[in-house]
Amino acid sequence: MLNRTSPRIVGWEQTQESKPWYTKSGRLEFYRDEEEFIEYGENLPVAREPVDGTPYEPNVIMARPHPAIRPAPPEAYGLTADDLRVEVRQVRNIVRTPEEIAASLHPRRRDGFTHVLITPKYRHACHTTGASTDLDVVFWGPFGDFYRHDPRKPWVGEGYIDLNPEDARELGIEDGDYVRCIADPEDRPFTGFDAGHQDGKVASWLVRARYYPSIARGVGRAWFHFHIATHGSVEGHETRPDRLAKNPRTGYQAGYRYGSHQSVTRAWLRPTLQTDSLVRKDTAGQMLGKGFEPDVYCVVGAPKESFVRIERAEPGGEDGERRWSPADKGFRPGYESEAVLKYLKGAFIRVEG
Repeated sequence: MLNRTSPRIVGWEQTQESKPWYTKSGRLEFYRDEEEFIEYGENLPVAREPVDGTPYEPNVIMARPHPAIRPAPPEAYGLTADDLRVEVRQVRNIVRTPEEIAASLHPRRRDGFTHVLITPKYRHACHTTGASTDLDVVFWGPFGDFYRHDPRKPWVGEGYIDLNPEDARELGIEDGDYVRCIADPEDRPFTGFDAGHQDGKVASWLVRARYYPSIARGVGRAWFHFHIATHGSVEGHETRPDRLAKNPRTGYQAGYRYGSHQSVTRAWLRPTLQTDSLVRKDTAGQMLGKGFEPDVYCVVGAPKESFVRIERAEPGGEDGERRWSPADKGFRPGYESEAVLKYLKGAFIRVEG
């Protein structure tokens, strides 16, 4: 668990106490001779584009020509190199140079998909920190309101997507607006998705947008802590007098009116994360093992990323028509009032001496 040092330092015992590394040889190994790694082109340290979290051609191996990197081509699996279907992306062993990748496009770019969406876990948090209690959620981000002046609000707070203000303006999105976040419809939120279907309404993600200048352009961020909408929470939102997105039978409280970050993400079955031959350390203790081990070499689900299209859905004002109040009053990035600009310059302070 790397508890010998604080902060945790990987390899401290190996570099400071000459203990062996957790490999077959006991040394750092930069070449994998297991057949799976050779077949998938990852026997040398290489970078892969994400399967669906990049604006470029997905899941390609970034490398210069090298005799040791000789992955099995798509044709070896009965596929073709230009097959970019969702399920096929996770097993494409295509080698591209950095220049070729930079000149490539994700197949959904032509459909108006513009943003890599990341769904990280907050560093100093458990899985549901920020979403477990009303006090948590009201202080998590800028949309908390104990009084729920806007009855569209699913709870006393709600989840949101952080967007670079310049990106948002180009998409016609104002700070605080509700947006639809859409992933590859081939399989998300489910295969055969139809927005008119009851399941489609529940699963289609409606979420607030927050201007966040430190987010890189082309990237959106949504914390993965918030509880997803369910059939019961949607029923509560649409039938309860207070419009809380709360299941009327179980009391389950959602952090979204419809859908969630789970609507646009999925787990990917990367071959080298399922190997039966790789020697690795056990999760706990000092033992070496081989193959599957939870959280070492196995399929994991979160955090996840995806390539998405973001569309303005509803104005952010409490009346459902006007601009969100903090932006309208000049308190938000990109909407700064004269007083806020004066405050940022420190002009309200006079130093005498």
